[in-house]
Amino acid sequence: MAIEILDPVVASRIAAGEVVERPASALREMLDNAIDSGASKVSVWIEEGGIRSITVSDNGCGIPSSELHMAFKSHATSKIKTLDDLYKLQSLGFRGEALCSISAVSTLTIQSDGKKMSCDNGVCSALLPGSVTEGTTVCMENLFENIPARKQFLRRASSEYSDCRKVFVEKALGFEGVEFLLFNDNSLDIRFPAASKKERAVQAMALTKEFAGSAHVVEMSLEEEPVKLYAVSGDPSCYRRDRTQVRVFVNSRIVDSYQLVQAVTSSFSVALPGGVFPYFYLFIENSPSLVDFNIHPSKRECKLRNASMIYGMVTRMIRAALLDRSRTESRRLVHPEEDIQPVFEIETKTEAPKPPVSGSFRYSQKAPEAPSFSDRQFRPSWLENAKQILGTGSSKSASRPAEKKSSEPEAVSENWRYIGQVFNTYLVVENGPNLLFIDQHAAHERILFEQIKQVPDVQKLIVPYRFETTPDVDEFLMERGFIYQELGITVVRVERMVWEMVSIPAAARKNEEAIADFIKKASGDTEAVQKDLFAIIACHSAVRAGDVLDNATAVAIVEKTFELDAMLCPHGRSFTYSVSKKQLDHEVGRDI
Repeated sequence: MAIEILDPVVASRIAAGEVVERPASALREMLDNAIDSGASKVSVWIEEGGIRSITVSDNGCGIPSSELHMAFKSHATSKIKTLDDLYKLQSLGFRGEALCSISAVSTLTIQSDGKKMSCDNGVCSALLPGSVTEGTTVCMENLFENIPARKQFLRRASSEYSDCRKVFVEKALGFEGVEFLLFNDNSLDIRFPAASKKERAVQAMALTKEFAGSAHVVEMSLEEEPVKLYAVSGDPSCYRRDRTQVRVFVNSRIVDSYQLVQAVTSSFSVALPGGVFPYFYLFIENSPSLVDFNIHPSKRECKLRNASMIYGMVTRMIRAALLDRSRTESRRLVHPEEDIQPVFEIETKTEAPKPPVSGSFRYSQKAPEAPSFSDRQFRPSWLENAKQILGTGSSKSASRPAEKKSSEPEAVSENWRYIGQVFNTYLVVENGPNLLFIDQHAAHERILFEQIKQVPDVQKLIVPYRFETTPDVDEFLMERGFIYQELGITVVRVERMVWEMVSIPAAARKNEEAIADFIKKASGDTEAVQKDLFAIIACHSAVRAGDVLDNATAVAIVEKTFELDAMLCPHGRSFTYSVSKKQLDHEVGRDI
């Protein structure tokens, strides 16, 4: 078969397949151009889900009428001029393919500077008088009308509109200073007035029925040159059953990044019930020279040269914000008479937040015969000895209810009295005028965590644990792997991006996989690494929800819980819930 040059129309339609998959793809490109024009207002009209038409109008700089014909040509752009410009991108568009690709599979009309020009499936018209004198209006009609094979894969109009709506919201989130309006079949669906970044995030969250309102919104930020992080999140009481509201923006452009979404959901999971996810909009400002968007025509993917640093920053930022909120809740328990309001707007710094005044939960008389916590008892099996320390004698006894003997002393002190265990998960304590419920797993986890914040015993692995890393983590381990050595973990480089763990803390036996996963997300912050590592060990060793605790074990947990500086698990989540006698009286009608 002879080799021939493709017809330009055929070639353009093939190329268009990478850019225009469905109406939402075209809308994304049209919005990029509108935002790049410097517009302060962008309006979008969609008919029949975008299959019939999509019109985008802006009040930006416009296109000189003498250059309108250039807008339909391939690789024609005003965004970049040289190869170096790719490494300092400030615009959303830069490839010069969007309008050419859209016009190859639809009828595209552009109006600006009092003129208009159309291109019908690759065939352009002459320049004609138009009605738009300010900004630019772009209208795409009859998508894939001349390509039946592509059109048959389009979904129902309502489904296509749903995708267009999502694209619209995502673009609006990245540019809060611009007013956005969306019309669906001539009816106004969404209006986003120009606002602050937080206000725009709340506007977007409010479009979902699960959103609990602006009172449940948390701001957080962190800055470490050359990266600035800012996030708007729902608090732990406001969550969803899917990840659709975890959105990541890099230099105002939304990106699909499994690693960043995982960093967010993993960090936030300690404050949420299992199987649910937060509202979380993360905005990352990074040096353009460290970001590459030139991966795919959709520009939804990017490469970050400092990815490991950013992942670590995200984790620390979220942890600090959750810790601040949890400490506020703890102070409410310490001082129920004070009107302590939660801090919903916080700015995290690189230094750790100051803890609340220690000893607030302390009492003068200890519960009689409560088991002591001796450092020497943490040998050699972490789980077995940790439970022995709490008076269980063995891990099996923690799951076996103990019969209370008549001679067994009641767990009571000046300020609190142990009532019992409910649902095999919560320890109930009468604490002054309040009834306090304590999550036994999280409380025990924090107690164990405090006990191992010292130089751990090291155990060599008979068979080294091998794991692979990404290039940035590989480089990090070569430069700063010593921070793990200080924690009892020795890693040896076998080959490029392949490492072996040859020793671990004795208390971390059987947790090699969890530790390796942790190392793969190295942040470079020694204090954060130590804290997170010990939190993993404590979490895997603590008594579980569902374990039936004998009285002595439960009393020991309660006693040590009240000796903590704050009732927070190692991840920063509050593990207590308090109900006052006044609340109970009200619920049962005793205050009438």
